[in-house]
Amino acid sequence: MTWYRKAADTGDAAGMFNIGYSYEFGQGVPQDYGLAMTWYRKAADAGDAAGMDAIGGLYRNGYGVPQDYGLAMIWCRKAADLGSAAGMDSVGILYENGLGVAKDEHQARVWYRRAADAGNDDAKKWFAEHGGN
Repeated sequence: MTWYRKAADTGDAAGMFNIGYSYEFGQGVPQDYGLAMTWYRKAADAGDAAGMDAIGGLYRNGYGVPQDYGLAMIWCRKAADLGSAAGMDSVGILYENGLGVAKDEHQARVWYRRAADAGNDDAKKWFAEHGGN
């Protein structure tokens, strides 16, 4: 955490994200979703796609914030639009399950394909379980 904080203090978005991650999962610090959101937001404001996707995850799961699938989609889509494979996978999950958007299997498949092509292992697994292409 000391090194993440030093990096964050220099404006390093990855350091900010890592602090948020540490708080979200209680790694080296007590678990605190509020502080996770604070640090993810700093990372997102610095242009970090991973921070954006993490904010979407907090909203999707209702961790430290009221569950809000619409906000989850907004944040995950921001990450996806920046090329985040995890963000693309998250958008696919939201479409597949109709969370924050109308359920749309075609759109889910489109986003899972983008995520898989960008190297996301969860999306690759989804395709393996759902008949490939």
